[in-house]
Amino acid sequence: MGSLIEYFKKKTAANVLEKAINHAQKVQECVRELNKGVVLLLTAKDIEKAHVSFKNVDTIEGEADRLRREILQDISKGELNPSIRTDLNHLIKRLDDVANCANGVGRRIATIPITFWDQSSAESIKKIIEMMKTTNDSADYLDKIVIDLLGERKNVKEYTKQINILEHKVDILNIELRKSLQETDYQINSFTVFTVGNTIDIMEAISDAIEVVADYISLLSTSATVL
Repeated sequence: MGSLIEYFKKKTAANVLEKAINHAQKVQECVRELNKGVVLLLTAKDIEKAHVSFKNVDTIEGEADRLRREILQDISKGELNPSIRTDLNHLIKRLDDVANCANGVGRRIATIPITFWDQSSAESIKKIIEMMKTTNDSADYLDKIVIDLLGERKNVKEYTKQINILEHKVDILNIELRKSLQETDYQINSFTVFTVGNTIDIMEAISDAIEVVADYISLLSTSATVL
């Protein structure tokens, strides 16, 4: 796995290195824009602006996909150590999972009728806002940890630790949110209940996917140090 680190030290890898960092930043931007949309929807109650943000998430995720394809195309050209290609593939795939989850939440939450949010308790709304804020805080480490992996690797362990802490906090908030939701007597149809549950599942999965990225980068960093 340390071969990936050595690969990025070469001048010929400069283009891929830049795209890898840009890809991480695009993924991060997906989560930030989703958080913005959730706040607009549930706090400001500006449905129109919230839906613009959710559409923006879709656009940004598309841009991240384009970068992902370009990176994979770049590393497929010429001779490249199979282990390097595999490591980079895994890293990009794990980052891509974060963007996909964010986009999945944006697409689904936009379909939930406003009547559901109107019937939701202040406690439930607060938990959703806290979940997204904590997830957004976790996403703030994405570009930092990727840059550090491909640089001096001095802070990978600390970044991973912080991401692990935030992911656990999201897990706790998710449990509290589900309890709060079940204490409310909703007057909505069954499909709305299913959509809300599915949306919350994917919302929680964002921080899970970020943690997977961090754990994989920690593994790559440790292997590079050993080598």
